[in-house]
Amino acid sequence: MRILVVANFQIEYSIQLANAMARLCEVSLVLWDQMAPDLRGQVEENVKVIEFRGPGIISWSRAYTQARVAQFASQSNADIVHFQNAYAWNSLYPRSYRKKVQVLTVHDPYPHLGHLDPWSFPAIAVHGFHARAIIVLGNAQKSSLLTRFRLPAWKVHVIPHGDFSYLSGSADPPPSNGSTVLFFGRIAAYKGIEDFLRACVYVKENHETARFRVVGQGDLTPYRGLMSTLTDLEVRNTFVSREELAREIENSALLVAPYVEASQSGVAIAAQSLGRPVVGTRVGGLPEDILDGRTGLLVEPRNWRALGDAILQLLSDSERRKKMGANAFNWMRTERSWAKIASKTVALYEAVS
Repeated sequence: MRILVVANFQIEYSIQLANAMARLCEVSLVLWDQMAPDLRGQVEENVKVIEFRGPGIISWSRAYTQARVAQFASQSNADIVHFQNAYAWNSLYPRSYRKKVQVLTVHDPYPHLGHLDPWSFPAIAVHGFHARAIIVLGNAQKSSLLTRFRLPAWKVHVIPHGDFSYLSGSADPPPSNGSTVLFFGRIAAYKGIEDFLRACVYVKENHETARFRVVGQGDLTPYRGLMSTLTDLEVRNTFVSREELAREIENSALLVAPYVEASQSGVAIAAQSLGRPVVGTRVGGLPEDILDGRTGLLVEPRNWRALGDAILQLLSDSERRKKMGANAFNWMRTERSWAKIASKTVALYEAVS
């Protein structure tokens, strides 16, 4: 079976999936030439990479780039064309793929809070209509997708996100410093950073040695007042490479994902892949990506006091924290391994071919 994976913006996910599937079938990977250059070294030799000019910001440039991608795909010998996320500009060329079996992975059934995306609905609607199968990363996402779109339930399949073990070559979780609480990721309204900061103030009042880090790119202006009241807070308000992400996680005791809404969390998966427990909220797909009581703790969203209590539980009990970290590490390398994800994906290809 010959597979053509069209990455769009999901470069990291696509590379890991393509690498794993290439052990089972012939895989080609379409990438934009200027997207995520730091990840290109992750592509294994048995994956054929096809690069196209980046889409840019001008409409005609985006349309032209996607016309070339569509033309290439239509003329390729691929049995399956697998799109990562519905890309609006690719929706202009549905007939180019009519002789191919199309599969679509929807990473975000709805736009995130505070992120207007008027193209989300038509892009998913067009791609979803032409796709033979749609993959989502959890049951919560499946429910959201079926609520937003009139799709037959049999067309939507759940295959979870794979691990981030490639961030570290270690066969064991790295040792933890036991005191640093990490918030990592793009600064955005849906991430719940205000609740995180309020929880940190509460934690510091009850755990003298606790330290806190906020690492990520975005506007922190609305939170300056809260941050000024918090001692032992370090902030890196910038883009962070994958290597730096690994170091940030390894230098932390635990990661916090205090989201007020979510589809899934790659950050939570990355932390668990490196053996760190996660304190998260019961929103979207997080209860599927964090095993409450086993690989982390879950609390209700917008409840900074409950968030703080969960953080305190893990900071105050090093044995429990280490056990959860080990559970997370092992869970990612077994149930969330890319080998297992690839096997499920290829089985789906075979079922819909």
